[in-house]
Amino acid sequence: MARRKKPKRPLAEGAVRPPKQIRRRPARAPAPRTIRRTAWLTGLVTPLLMLGLVLLASNPDYQVPCMVAALLVLAAGLIGIGFVRSRGWVIASAVLVGVLLMTVPAAALRAQLISHRGVRTEVEITATHRAKSRNGAVNWNCDIRRVDGRPLPHARFAGSGCSGRDSVGRTAEVLVDPAGWAPPASPYEDFPLLRAGLWLSGALPPLWGLVVHAAARRTLREAGGRGGRNRGG
Repeated sequence: MARRKKPKRPLAEGAVRPPKQIRRRPARAPAPRTIRRTAWLTGLVTPLLMLGLVLLASNPDYQVPCMVAALLVLAAGLIGIGFVRSRGWVIASAVLVGVLLMTVPAAALRAQLISHRGVRTEVEITATHRAKSRNGAVNWNCDIRRVDGRPLPHARFAGSGCSGRDSVGRTAEVLVDPAGWAPPASPYEDFPLLRAGLWLSGALPPLWGLVVHAAARRTLREAGGRGGRNRGG
């Protein structure tokens, strides 16, 4: 004969039964070997691959696919850093370095190429394009063609002479890269300041690696401390 289940004692009037506490197993920390491998892969491959893609994106022909690929690499790198250490200053520092890697190298390389081998060329403005930035400022880009009729790679520029719809039909002087890699640029841009970004571009990959290395050391030190306490306790 089956044993009858003992009925629960009724609660006193006005009393509330406390909720059941679910016991969850503590999350298992990653092995130190896995943390080291992830840190090496994230700290070395991610910034170098991003830098190469962004430098290749300095050519407008490859800009869109290379920047999309660089953004995906950055996202993968941030996931890797989050696996190594997901709290504290690590993620914020990695995002800052990643944004600089996405923006500085391409502009610096273009300025370097144009300032060293750019040739002053007279062009005619054939069309204008209005763009509005996030802060509300209005920027203009102009389609151009050479006055002498010769082909002009990446026939668009922004700067002095390109100021609105009334610029169509006017002539302007721009710097043209004879090799056709860098797009035309206004001769009045601050090229020395932009070229200084090359030094920053070279320092960004080691800086990224330093952030990942410091995060891994901190995580491994904490894991070692917990392991010692568990063995000693």
